[in-house]
Amino acid sequence: MKMILAVIMGVVTLLPIQPCSGEQLVNIGDSAFGIGLSVADGALHERQCDAFGSKVLEYDGAPWSLETDSGIITPGNGECRVVHSNSQSALFEGESAGISWRLSYELTGRGMITKSLALTPSKMMLLKRISLWSARSTVDTIVAQTSLQDIAAFYRNGNRGVFVSLDFPYSDIARKDGLLTVSYPPFEKINPGETLTCHSLTVGVTRLTGHSSYDYDDGEVDAMDSYIQNRFKPRFERPMFISTCINNRYTQLGGGAVFYTMKDHPTLSFNPDLLKREMTLLPKLGMEYYQVWTGPFDSVPDDPDPAYVKSVVAFGNKIGLRLGDYSGCNSVFCGHYNEYCKTLADYPEWHLTNSDACFGNPRFVDFYASQVVANCKKYGFQIHCLDFLNIQPCDNPNHGHPIGRESVYAQISGLVRILKGLNSVSPDMMTWSNSGNWSQFLPKIAWWNENLYLTDPCISNPWQGLNMTRLLDDARREQMVSLHYSTFVPYRCLSNCQYFFCQNSIVPDIRNFEYGALSTIAVTPNLTLGEVRPWYDSLSAADQERVQSFYKHWTDFLKTNFQLWKKTYCVGERPGVGAVEIYGHASGSSGFVFIVNPNYWGRTVEVPLGARLGFSGRGNVEVKELYPTQQLRLTAQGPFVSLGTTVPFYIEPQQVLVLQISPAPANITKPRLYGLPGSVDVQGDGYVLKTTGMQGVSRRCTILLPRGSKSVLSAKTRPDVPKQPKRLWSATPVSIVETSPESLTLDITFRRDPAPGELRNWKARSCDLATGLSGGFSNGVADAAEMHFPLFVDVDDAGVKLPMWDSNADSTDLGPLANFCGAYIDNAFQEEQETWIDLETTGAPLSKPSELISNKSLPGIAPLSSEAKSRNGNWWLQTSFYLPFMYWAGGSEPRIEDHTILVLPFIRKDRVATIKAWINGVPLDVRDYRYPRNRGLGCFYVDLVGTAAHGGENTVVVYFDASPKQ
Repeated sequence: MKMILAVIMGVVTLLPIQPCSGEQLVNIGDSAFGIGLSVADGALHERQCDAFGSKVLEYDGAPWSLETDSGIITPGNGECRVVHSNSQSALFEGESAGISWRLSYELTGRGMITKSLALTPSKMMLLKRISLWSARSTVDTIVAQTSLQDIAAFYRNGNRGVFVSLDFPYSDIARKDGLLTVSYPPFEKINPGETLTCHSLTVGVTRLTGHSSYDYDDGEVDAMDSYIQNRFKPRFERPMFISTCINNRYTQLGGGAVFYTMKDHPTLSFNPDLLKREMTLLPKLGMEYYQVWTGPFDSVPDDPDPAYVKSVVAFGNKIGLRLGDYSGCNSVFCGHYNEYCKTLADYPEWHLTNSDACFGNPRFVDFYASQVVANCKKYGFQIHCLDFLNIQPCDNPNHGHPIGRESVYAQISGLVRILKGLNSVSPDMMTWSNSGNWSQFLPKIAWWNENLYLTDPCISNPWQGLNMTRLLDDARREQMVSLHYSTFVPYRCLSNCQYFFCQNSIVPDIRNFEYGALSTIAVTPNLTLGEVRPWYDSLSAADQERVQSFYKHWTDFLKTNFQLWKKTYCVGERPGVGAVEIYGHASGSSGFVFIVNPNYWGRTVEVPLGARLGFSGRGNVEVKELYPTQQLRLTAQGPFVSLGTTVPFYIEPQQVLVLQISPAPANITKPRLYGLPGSVDVQGDGYVLKTTGMQGVSRRCTILLPRGSKSVLSAKTRPDVPKQPKRLWSATPVSIVETSPESLTLDITFRRDPAPGELRNWKARSCDLATGLSGGFSNGVADAAEMHFPLFVDVDDAGVKLPMWDSNADSTDLGPLANFCGAYIDNAFQEEQETWIDLETTGAPLSKPSELISNKSLPGIAPLSSEAKSRNGNWWLQTSFYLPFMYWAGGSEPRIEDHTILVLPFIRKDRVATIKAWINGVPLDVRDYRYPRNRGLGCFYVDLVGTAAHGGENTVVVYFDASPKQ
């Protein structure tokens, strides 16, 4: 088969010619994708790839090639015959340069074909390199890679494309003079008559969207996600819930020794009560796995006592808990687990030198695998934590692998061998990766290590916040999303660990744990709780019940809906400062939408309830809010929403909004409330609405009534439910917006004044500190311009891109004033107000009905303020807020973690040289919360308790100097 290169209207096109006499054509594929091959004169060639009925790639490719100690071998060096072929599969056999080979092509999924090669030499042979793809074409190509290996090659032709990927967590993809090859360096000797099965290679179709969330077209990301999930059957068809352990909380490493803080009970072996208490708690939180024991390299014979360990495992199994242990991949043991770290000389098998501890070294792999696998089998462990992975090019010539970059393949092979050994322990055995460079070998390492928690808790980007657990959850979610789009790892393989080990947060975990868990399961169905017991023990009984019921509810929820969590749809902005993220898990007309807002300010975002979020149905649906309250939502389209349309939703600051989408009811058989939590009960000829809401908050609600109902003509708030003390009596305004025999819309403002939250409207003036102080600006800023912060949100400027990290702010040329993000009042006193409203069918009808819609809409988009790019570094700002209540200096104050806090977030906090603040003219102590997992980052805040802040109106003035450095 030959090709003619034609130029038609300036476009290069490859035109096929009919096969030559004696040429046998073979085609494998389905309606989405196919591969065409030819056999002529005893040689096998790959010729073209078709996508959705059209040719997308035409090339002349050798199906495989070998680099051996005796030269290059290809199937063109001998004879080839077709054993069988049909649309689903084909098998070829041949002889080439003393090697018998079998090459198969098989349709392994829709739009996906896998080729497999087996080699049997007639003499001993050293295989240096095996290539399973070699194609010369004019189609645009791009290679996805990490710094240590190549993931896949993409061909792009219009709106269709092809991906090519070796079915192993390592490959080399080379491009030279239009030739692209995919290979790997086994560096393996094969004996005569011995058969070697090579790593297979998969070729599949991509449907290009023209949109890239990160570096690759979203269609390429989706195709690779599907490939990873379908090429090999996932090990776990359920969410993975793990708890890990109480050891770290009670031990610290210092001076080469382990120090214990458990007083008289320095190890778990000597404190069975503590261990049993934790194990009993975990199933109540929904946890299935528990990594608690130190591994074989962190113990000695009879310590811990084998009988005791087995009894603990048996107890865990009895209550539905699977236990396991730990090892450090390249260091073998972990310092803060190892009680014997001062006596390593007594255990030379642990004291491996750096030159020995290489996963490309067969001796080391044999030693490591034998120890960890035998230990798991001995005790019935079903989880093993692999920590500290650090695979790098190795130059040791004594390990039996090529030196340099090619050694990485040998090391990954060794790691996979260990993982296979562990997975063979039991069907429910789970390997759990931890810190190290696991991400370098994504996405295909997930085939052997499906639960990927990729680093110990750390934070590298300047998120704003005063709770370390929440900040770590934000950082991990950002990592998971970026890794999905850059390495194609399915979200179902990723895991976040909520580590409750930084207990120095200004805002306590009890007010943040729900956000962290829900922002995690917005992305992935897998959740780990790190050191949850010490935190749980510090809580009140009421808070313990809240924590327990919350986790059990959502872990049960994920088990019930796991099928929808195999695919995560993302349509919002990238995780980061200023951004709001939108995730969907859906099929047909039903599913769930998670809207995540990590910021100190609220946003209204458009949610496309269609294919981009996984919905394929049509017709009307209703939206139920599952969190933070449980209610049927009233939207801008009314109680029902048409699938395929876009709907605005407001998301509160630092909140996860969880929505359930379901088909709208065909008939209304009883009153149905939208827009508020609560119920509507029949009462005589009318109804009573029972609801709750935060004080001072206004809400619109709609009640749909059964067909034939009487119109509600009046609405009156009941003063006796709940009964209000006279000194605190406050009206609850309610007005009828619309009424008809089948519906009613009300506007309600819950009684008492609202508590402040986000402070976005400020007066701003550029002025230095001395001038401002002499002008009395600490009491109020004169001649200041009114502005809405953050200046970079909801603006019409093509240069402003969210998230607003330092680099984005610099590239947008945002100045010091735009660095300021407004402010936020955290934990201002407020209460829920229970309210009952009598709805009567007597009274005067409304003269003009209105639409049954919410009063929420998208914000107006304004031009970027001219001051946003001002280079002035000295700014005075002023705002005010109303506090319904404030603790006074002579009274009893709450616990520190329950104080009311003024938060002052900046994008680039490190550029603020000076910051001062006053409230009601009195100086405030502006403090700097430095993040314990990265003390180079932090957030400014003020504790308002014991200051001049008071119940009622308060004026805040802030001065900061962020002058650009010269």
